Amino acid sequence: MTLIQQKGGAGKSTIAVNLAAVSGESNPPVSSDPDAPCPVVAAGIDPQGSLEGWARKVPEESLPFDYLVTKGRLGEIPKLLEDPDVLRVYVDTPGFVDLDPEAEIDDPDPLGSGPAGEAMREVLELTDLALVPIVPVETLTHSPAEFTIERVLRPRNIPFRVVINNWDSGADRTKADLEEMRTWCEDRGYPYMRQAVRRYKLHAKAPDSGLTVIQYPESGTALRGREDFYKLALAVEGVL
Repeated sequence: MTLIQQKGGAGKSTIAVNLAAVSGESNPPVSSDPDAPCPVVAAGIDPQGSLEGWARKVPEESLPFDYLVTKGRLGEIPKLLEDPDVLRVYVDTPGFVDLDPEAEIDDPDPLGSGPAGEAMREVLELTDLALVPIVPVETLTHSPAEFTIERVLRPRNIPFRVVINNWDSGADRTKADLEEMRTWCEDRGYPYMRQAVRRYKLHAKAPDSGLTVIQYPESGTALRGREDFYKLALAVEGVL
């Protein structure tokens, strides 16, 4: 499963890590051996290794998934998928830093020829489902999401779902912004997850705090934050 969006900051890493966390919590290693592999893996192909920076801060005994950071190296994710113990792999991808500005508008492969583009190509060939995050009101995430779907996913016939992320439910009490975002997807024929991920400071602070959604200190906000990801994970499994 690949988190993909041309624009950075739409929430790819947050969704990848927290889906891996709730999935890993539900799918622990079969063996009690502490060195036994986890059935769930979060993988990052970003050359900057942002997923690694987050996962390394989580205490090992609290991390319910294994993680792999390729930093753009080829061959590591295909090898991972050959492991019979691995059930789910959530791949966090960078923004399209290698986007080819000379590519024709109808070019089915605008990813360019640099290392990041090659790493993206490798992952896309293996993707069973792509999740494309988009943020209500923040229109700068909308066109890049459309570009990602129309220029990268659809030409490759990759199944996808839009994930409405960082929805400010407190400010949008009538759900007008949420419904506008759903209508945006429907008008374009984009399937989307009904479960939106709500905006909470806990999510924004989690990478520096070394926490995933299942380790948040108990509070009403933490409960609602976990609920979003549990429901999203169930919806994802329903698609697969």
